[in-house]
Amino acid sequence: MLAIVVPMGTVVVTKGLNEVGEISNRLSSSITYQNEGVREDVVFEHIRFEPTGKQLVISLRNTGTVDLTITKITMVKTDTQDLIINNNTMAIDAQPHVGTTISLSGNLQFTQRWDDPNYVDSKYEISILTSKGNFFGTVARPFNT
Repeated sequence: MLAIVVPMGTVVVTKGLNEVGEISNRLSSSITYQNEGVREDVVFEHIRFEPTGKQLVISLRNTGTVDLTITKITMVKTDTQDLIINNNTMAIDAQPHVGTTISLSGNLQFTQRWDDPNYVDSKYEISILTSKGNFFGTVARPFNT
């Protein structure tokens, strides 16, 4: 009887230890990923609305301690809730303490220009999302357009 119990017990204990090791590895890699997400930070340095066109230039700086990847940018006109920019097909890398410039085209319905009266006096909420799920935003308005 003992000859059967010992090999079976060894198999069960070994399998259990392997599963505990796998769970431990998953948890430690998840914690590392979450810790890196906490160390992401972005500062919007300048937002330029090109007056004679529909171009928008966003200058930002990664002030965090890890590289980040911007995966989505949206811009909403706050008074009408029009979605001016919705770009979720990007992968822009930003190194720590390095400035990054992003040029985008707005979906302007009227004259396709930022100096149009429909756009000049409005505020715009600009949001970015990183690959680690962090969200950063600012509010801007055209100036001298």
